[in-house]
Amino acid sequence: MLLGVHIVVGLAIVATLLRRGERLPPNDKASKVVRWWLNRSGRIMGLRVKISGVLPERPVLVVSNHISWLDIPVLGGELPVSFVSKSEIRQWPLLGIISGRGGTLFIRRGGKNAANAAAEKIGFRLRHGDSIAVFPEGTTTDGHTVRRFHPRLFGAAAHADVAIQPVAIRYPHPLGVHPAAPFVRNESLFKHGVRALGEKRIDVELTLCPPIASQPADRRTLSRLAHEAIREAVEQQPEDFRTRSRG
Repeated sequence: MLLGVHIVVGLAIVATLLRRGERLPPNDKASKVVRWWLNRSGRIMGLRVKISGVLPERPVLVVSNHISWLDIPVLGGELPVSFVSKSEIRQWPLLGIISGRGGTLFIRRGGKNAANAAAEKIGFRLRHGDSIAVFPEGTTTDGHTVRRFHPRLFGAAAHADVAIQPVAIRYPHPLGVHPAAPFVRNESLFKHGVRALGEKRIDVELTLCPPIASQPADRRTLSRLAHEAIREAVEQQPEDFRTRSRG
């Protein structure tokens, strides 16, 4: 029932955004409403987020490991960021429209030209005061490891002279990673959504690692430093988690 009511609220937000027709600035009141909706969506789905660290007030390029579509309501509901995402997500019901009007940059993957175009768009938004979030692995993982980062998008931060903000996402579980969190192995969005909604609670840990200055490093160095910071945070398993998870 609560989820149904929240979906209706989401449809009302969509109607408002479509009527406005333009992208929302990150501090716009309507943008904050979208952030609230994503946050509440996560709460209703049983996501319980714990954040370590503070996002800088200035624009940053947020880079994160990628485990699931659940990462979007987690990050978008907690941090004032716009996303870079694959163009297919634009077609997702409800979330596609809300994320689009909320400032998501949809890019087509594949080829040097597509990557260069994406970097230019990211750089433009960073220079105009937006914090942008990207998933530089380019795909989702099972949450146990962090795949190699594609370095090209890191150049956008250097050109805009903004810092890199590494953010590690974990779905901790006594067995390592919560089994309902990873969205992998060609599982359909519907099937995974049903599986995730069937869980009473899914704990999430966001670790905001120390920012990395984008100058004077090159994009490959920035990519490596961010990867190392996130991998170290992801591979940590708090000793007290087994006790906390029962709370």
